[in-house]
Amino acid sequence: MKSIFIHPLLMVLVFMASCSSTKSTTESIREITHKVETKDFTIEVNYANPMSGPQIYLTNGYHLRIKNDSAFAYLPYYGVAYSAPYGGEGGIKFAELMSNYSCLKTKKADGWNIHLKVKTMENGYDITVNIFNNRNSTITVNSFNRQTITFTGELKN
Repeated sequence: MKSIFIHPLLMVLVFMASCSSTKSTTESIREITHKVETKDFTIEVNYANPMSGPQIYLTNGYHLRIKNDSAFAYLPYYGVAYSAPYGGEGGIKFAELMSNYSCLKTKKADGWNIHLKVKTMENGYDITVNIFNNRNSTITVNSFNRQTITFTGELKN
């Protein structure tokens, strides 16, 4: 007899929990959309995926930030460099104006595809960012002087 009363109570609790998570998901999607459309977001990366070699876990601090018409990157680089600047620090580091910024919703409407270009004194970068509604993100960096590298991370609040 106790199981009869527990079962409906459990169903009500599960229903209430699912409703509250749907609300926060909808709010989260609105927040992500606002960040992308206003060009004001930061992605903290956790893993580097070079074209050749295994996935590499990264410590805190590596990120890509988009703010208005500028892009800021502090990312490591693993892979083949066809040429490197003399005395360069290595990695993918810039604070530059970006060009050709475009953002489109994904075909499944589960996130955003963002494309931008950045030109520095030493290199040019063609960057594709995928931001999903669950805040997970991928960043693919194509460079004139290096092999392509992909990073996975999360959109910062």
